Amino acid sequence: MPAPRKSGAREERIALVLAGGGARGAYEAGVLSALAPALSAHGQSPDVIIGTSIGALNGSFFAARAHEPLQDAAEAALSMWRRLRWGDALRPLASPSELRRLIGAGAMLAGLPGAGLPGLLDSSPLRGTLQRVVSFEQIARNVASGALSTAAVVATDYASTRSVVFHHGGPEPGLDALHAIDYFATRLAPEHVLASAAIPGAFPAVQISRPRAAAGWYGDGGVRLNAPLAPALALGADRVVVIGLNSSVTHARDGWRPDAIDGIAALLQVVLADQLAGDVGVLAAVNETLTPPRSSGGQAPASARRTPASRGARRRIPYIFIAPADRLEIGRLAREIYRRHYAGITSLVRDTNLALFGRIVNAERSAIHGELLSYLFLAGEFIEALIALGRRDGDSWLAARHDAGMWQIGRLPLPSPTPGATAGAPGRRAPRRPAS
Repeated sequence: MPAPRKSGAREERIALVLAGGGARGAYEAGVLSALAPALSAHGQSPDVIIGTSIGALNGSFFAARAHEPLQDAAEAALSMWRRLRWGDALRPLASPSELRRLIGAGAMLAGLPGAGLPGLLDSSPLRGTLQRVVSFEQIARNVASGALSTAAVVATDYASTRSVVFHHGGPEPGLDALHAIDYFATRLAPEHVLASAAIPGAFPAVQISRPRAAAGWYGDGGVRLNAPLAPALALGADRVVVIGLNSSVTHARDGWRPDAIDGIAALLQVVLADQLAGDVGVLAAVNETLTPPRSSGGQAPASARRTPASRGARRRIPYIFIAPADRLEIGRLAREIYRRHYAGITSLVRDTNLALFGRIVNAERSAIHGELLSYLFLAGEFIEALIALGRRDGDSWLAARHDAGMWQIGRLPLPSPTPGATAGAPGRRAPRRPAS
C-alpha cells in the first residue's frame, strides 16, 4: 500500500487522463497493464485521475484502488473488462423495454401529448454494474488518506452545453472561460460517472442533484471534452499519462461513397480524436518554448531547471501519450471479429444483441462501419483483442526513445499511416504522434 502523502512538502503529481469511447475502454486497461510495471519501477503512480465517458468508469475504478499497488489495480481492471458483456451495460435489443421505446418514439412522431424518447437504448443495467465494480466509499477514503490527490469525471451540462468537471480533492479551479469548463468540488457518486457515459441520443440523460449548484441534466462528457487534459493541469498535474481511444492519423480513401453510418462515424472521429491530438500537440509546443538551453554536457543549467515547488502559470509538463495507430485500426479489428464470430445466422442464437447491432450498423460493409460497431461491441473476443492492442501500444511507447526516459517533453513527429496493416499484428511500431 502506498504511504499517504505528507501534507508539508509538495510532491510531483502525475495525472492519469482517460478518454471516452464505449467498449473501446478495454484498450485503456491493456495500455495500463503495460505501463504499470515501468511506472512502479520508478516509484511513480497516478494521484490525479480524471476521465470522460468510459474513461470516467475506468478512472473511478482506478481511483477506488489507489491504495493498492498500481500493477495490482491494472490486473484487476483486466479481469473486470474480461467479464463485461452487453447485459452489463444495456437491456436486450429484442425486449419489452425496447418495444416500449419504439412505441414511445412512434407516439412522439405522431405528436401525441406526453410522448417522448429518453434514449434509443436502455442503459439502466450500467448503474448496477458500476456499483458492483467500483467502491465510491473507497474513493472518498483514498482522497482522505492521501493515497489519491484528486478523482474527477467530466460530463456535459445539457442546459448550458458546457463541460463540467466533478472532482473530489485537489484545488478549486473555478471557471475556465476559454475552454467553457466549470469545476465543482463534490464527493463522487455513481450518477456523476453515469452522466459522463450517457451518450447523447443513444442513452438517456442523467440527473445530478449534488452539488446543488450544479444540479441538472447531464450527458456524455466527450461531446466537448473527450480527453480532459486541460482539467488535469488545472487540478495540479506536473506530469500526465494520456490514453486515447481514437487516433487523429488519417487513413487512405477506400473509394466508397459515404453513407449515413459513415457520416456518424466521421463525426465521432472529429469529436473524439482531433481535439485530443490538438491538445497534446499544444502541450508539447508549450513545453518546447519553456525548455531552457542545454549546457555543453547536455543538461539544462541548474538555475533554469524547474521543480514542482517552482511552478508558474506556464510550466513544462512531461507526458506519455498512447492511442491507436490510425483512425480505423480499432474499426478494422471490430469488423474482422464480427465477421468471424457474429455475422452468421447461428450468431443470432449465440448472442442476439451483438448480432443484431452489427446488422443495424452494417458492420461488414467497411472498417468505418466497424468503428461505429466498436463503441458498443461488448464481445469477449473483441475485448481480449483490445487488451492485446493496448498492451502492444504500451510496450511500443516504452521501447521507443523519448526526451526523459519514458516521458516526452517536445512534439512527436507524425508517422506514416499504415491502414493496410492488420490491427493487433505483432511487431513494434513507433508511438503515435499527436498533430501539432
